[in-house]
Amino acid sequence: MNAHPGARQRGFTLTELMITLAVVAILASLSYGAYTDQIAKSRRAAARAMIQDVLQHEERYFTENNTYTTDLTQMGYPATLHTDRNTHNITLAPGGTGAIATSVAVTATALITDAKCTSLTLTSANAQSGTGSQTTVCWQ
Repeated sequence: MNAHPGARQRGFTLTELMITLAVVAILASLSYGAYTDQIAKSRRAAARAMIQDVLQHEERYFTENNTYTTDLTQMGYPATLHTDRNTHNITLAPGGTGAIATSVAVTATALITDAKCTSLTLTSANAQSGTGSQTTVCWQ
């Protein structure tokens, strides 16, 4: 009952608060998915940049030695190479020809879960590939 006839109650009802909380929860769940997708996209971009940098060093090495290498230290990198924030591990392997003397493949494997793109590979023949549930996002 109102203390003063004709006076209005102030505040929110429990129903209004519950509806507001439900709307906020829905918005938060939608934005969290978009946020995590953007973070994964950013990590893949850093991995692509590192792969391209390593492949440039490989091409320089090839020019000087007439062969590629699977030894990162021969190009001035540490034996174990990761992206700046340790999200991907970089490895080298023979490329499409199967011989390290004539081709190389640089692969970045995700160290932090990324189901859409678990690894990205770039070869000396400029062939791009990836593994995961949505490999089309690897090189986007």
